[in-house]
Amino acid sequence: MRWDALFRDMEAQLAAAAGLAAETEISDRVRMELREISLQDRLRSQSGKQLVFDLGTAGMLRGTLRHVGEGWVSLEQERGAALAVLSQVVAVRGMDRFASPTTGKVRLGVTSALRSIARDRSAVVVRSAGAPADGALHGTIDRVGSDFLELAVVPSDQPRRSANVTGVYVLPTATVAAVLSQQHNGWA
Repeated sequence: MRWDALFRDMEAQLAAAAGLAAETEISDRVRMELREISLQDRLRSQSGKQLVFDLGTAGMLRGTLRHVGEGWVSLEQERGAALAVLSQVVAVRGMDRFASPTTGKVRLGVTSALRSIARDRSAVVVRSAGAPADGALHGTIDRVGSDFLELAVVPSDQPRRSANVTGVYVLPTATVAAVLSQQHNGWA
């Protein structure tokens, strides 16, 4: 009888050790899989959700997530659209815990998205990283190079005409936090 108790105790200890080993292996696998998930993977699964992007001193962007590109997202806002550069995002609120795996699709980079906006000749507001949101520049993106954009600054209530241009700024794309459309329908 004493041996039965001894064997039951040994079996219980072995079962507990096996259970602990399985839990440890599962936790290790989850951690390994998680390290392969990027912010873009997480954002792709949030399409159509209302999100808030904190851009630090450049302000907040609120809207419905529409597109996720390589290093950027576009949001549909109440009064237009916004493009946020992910390298300038401090935090995102409103996301669930899911992620979409990377697909074989070619994703447009930030400069490609900016070139599309430039071709559209949309009136925009450009918020720069490290600058307050109320210091944003209003105008039209005239040209986009490999790592910069040229913004013709125009008063927000004026159309883009050469007589209305008050200055031309060359902005490194690395300093652009967000580009917002000034049109109600935007480009989202």
